[in-house]
Amino acid sequence: MKKLLQKSMLTCRDVENFMIDYVDGGMAMMTRLRFNMHIAMCADCKKYLQSYRNAIQLEKRIFTHPEDEAIGNVPDEIIHAILNASAENKY
Repeated sequence: MKKLLQKSMLTCRDVENFMIDYVDGGMAMMTRLRFNMHIAMCADCKKYLQSYRNAIQLEKRIFTHPEDEAIGNVPDEIIHAILNASAENKY
C-alpha cells in the first residue's frame, strides 16, 4: 500500500508543471486529486500556488485598468540610484 501511495503522489516538480492546468481548471479529476494531496502536505508548494494566484490577480488588475500606475510615484532619486547601480554592475 505504501508503494502504491508513493507512486501516486506528485513531486514538487510535477506540481510546478501542472500549475497552469490546475488554476485554469483543465486538469483531469484524478490528477487534480493528487495535486490537492500534494498541496495539502507541502508547505512550499502551497506558498508557490498562492504566489502564482496572486500574480494572476495582479496581471488581471493591471490589464483591466492599464491607466492605473502599477507601482505609484517613485521618487527620481530612487530611479537614478537603481539606474546607477545597474550600470555599475554591468562590468
